Amino acid sequence: MSTSRCRWANEFATEREQHGPVDDQWVNEFANLNVKDDWADEYGEQVAQGAFGDGATEDWTSAYDEFMNQQISSKADKGVYVFSDMNPYVGHPNPLKEGQDLFRKGLLSEAVLALEAEVLKNPDNAEGWRLLGIAHAENDDDQQAIAAMMRAQEADPTNLEVLLSLGVSHTNELEQAAALKYLYGWLRNHPKYGTLAPPELSDSPYYNDVARIFNDAAKLSPEDADVHIVLGVLYNLVREYDKAIPSFETALKLKPNDYSLWNKLGATKANSVQSSDAIFAYQQALDLKPNYVRAWANMGISYANQGMYEDSIRYYVRALAMNPKADNAWQYLRISLSCASRNDMLNACDSRNLDALQKEFPL
Repeated sequence: MSTSRCRWANEFATEREQHGPVDDQWVNEFANLNVKDDWADEYGEQVAQGAFGDGATEDWTSAYDEFMNQQISSKADKGVYVFSDMNPYVGHPNPLKEGQDLFRKGLLSEAVLALEAEVLKNPDNAEGWRLLGIAHAENDDDQQAIAAMMRAQEADPTNLEVLLSLGVSHTNELEQAAALKYLYGWLRNHPKYGTLAPPELSDSPYYNDVARIFNDAAKLSPEDADVHIVLGVLYNLVREYDKAIPSFETALKLKPNDYSLWNKLGATKANSVQSSDAIFAYQQALDLKPNYVRAWANMGISYANQGMYEDSIRYYVRALAMNPKADNAWQYLRISLSCASRNDMLNACDSRNLDALQKEFPL
């Protein structure tokens, strides 16, 4: 999952007052940062003491404001898929097969282009839209993932993989009502569990009802990894990480080579302030899929959560080398640069000069 990935102090303070500890964005497979409870106070004290230099407060505030403006703008466009301007795969004789091959090789940005060419050619191809959504999710872009998956569902309303993916992406975006709708839809349309789900809950399912029914499904089929995965996602929705972790661990016993599942476990452990354990899970995901952008970014978040900002910078730079369009990762990188007192590299970050950043922060 979008695990999420030093959090913005004002947002953190507000969230803590209203809700208690802040969750990350599934550390970007879940993308708001999870941080130590004392991070905001500690950061404020360090700024007051001049630990980050005279311009640190201004730099940090500017980065936060820019991030929030981007989030507001992206929310307004949710559900509308934005195609790439230049696509060399338009006109390819079989863009779907090319996209599948590129996806298997872990070349996610290239796979996105090929799959865009496929859905431009065949707009009703549910599988093309589904794969395009998965590629965006793994490339750390839940907005585009949701937009693609919504098109997939239009073409194939009962596709279980699409419904589950939409539930996960909306969880990454911390949108409980939408996540519950799609996760419940997965249950309603499942040939084995559909009878457990009363149809009257379909329009506005409540968390307690959905969680109870999925627990019944888990008892009915304890060997079904997907049921345990959905339970883990549901528990993340309400921040019950102590329940989500064993759900994912059970699923991993059944699907030990599922790299996205290792990422979900890592994100959940990061959310529950177990960053060192999260790093182990992310590493398992990367061992299985080395070009998994989301896991690279999530590793950066976990190092930042532990105050290891120099290390976090290297992981963000690696993620961005694979997907320079990952806007959230650029914001996280800027914050870690400020926290590490590397203001000398802020211009390189702001201009998105990956060559300079990779030379300064090799991994």
